[in-house]
Amino acid sequence: MANLILHGRKLESMFELLGRDENDMTGSLGWALSQSPSLLRAFLHELGLRAVSAHEVEVKLQQYEAGRGFTDIEIELPGKLYVIIEAKRGANLPTRRQLLQYARRKRFRCHSSKSKRLVVISECNADTAAVQLAGYKGLGAITPLSWQRVAAIARRSLSRSSNAEKRLIGELLTYLQEVTNAAAGKRVDSNWVYVLSLGKVTPDYSTISFIDTVEKKRRYYHPVGPWGGWPVEPPTYLAFRYGGKLQSIHYVKKCETLTNLSTRMPEIKNEEHDPCFLYYLGPPFRPDHGVPTGDKILRATRVRCMLDTLFTCKTISAAWELSKKRALRD
Repeated sequence: MANLILHGRKLESMFELLGRDENDMTGSLGWALSQSPSLLRAFLHELGLRAVSAHEVEVKLQQYEAGRGFTDIEIELPGKLYVIIEAKRGANLPTRRQLLQYARRKRFRCHSSKSKRLVVISECNADTAAVQLAGYKGLGAITPLSWQRVAAIARRSLSRSSNAEKRLIGELLTYLQEVTNAAAGKRVDSNWVYVLSLGKVTPDYSTISFIDTVEKKRRYYHPVGPWGGWPVEPPTYLAFRYGGKLQSIHYVKKCETLTNLSTRMPEIKNEEHDPCFLYYLGPPFRPDHGVPTGDKILRATRVRCMLDTLFTCKTISAAWELSKKRALRD
């Protein structure tokens, strides 16, 4: 079979002809759902909806309603089910305002079936998304799915697919792997380190300082972003600096999304709060030479560096600058 080349790049899937932005991903998923009854049934089953006769279902893209904007994907079986999907390429979730517009669409609001779903697909892990979306008051239940989970649904549907469907689903999986790394379950930022400044103070809601939380408990916590510039996805590595230099780097063994940290850390006051990531850290490691902060990082500024740069550069500032230059080249 001949290779297909576009702009000097070999295409691995027909879906790559569309492109790689958010609308292209949405269109690819919509097309696959419309063309593969097995995939459609598996997707609806994931949402807790009964399998249906695929030829009666309508899969719609970019449906407009005045004052309510465009939806990404709608799946409708008149009188029986109605699903609105909002898909994001990155880890950021849609705003409450955007989802409220969808929930207030006349066709969705007045649909006679009780089998209605608002679904959000993103690269945010499902636990984190579920906690954040649960805070969107007045919308009811919203189902979060990661692109990795969508890929898993597609793989599961293969066993009940025709040969033609298998080819289509295989193309979709290849496309998702290329665009988001979701099909392979791989992190695209696995060599990046999130570098934070630790204070010596003990916050008023805790009996343990931030430094001791890391060094004695091997844990760390922070609000779930994007507000305040915090991550919306747990990093693979965390590094900590204080005393004017890098102190330690840790692999993140596990991360939980919590709205009451005291359930895992008795040192913290027992009260509800906004969603936080709680990290469980691996053993510390560091370069065999001192790495001062440098002159371009101020006070509590948080930066992201490629792991190797923290070992090869003389300062964290230099590692940060080199990492940004590499990312721009890529």
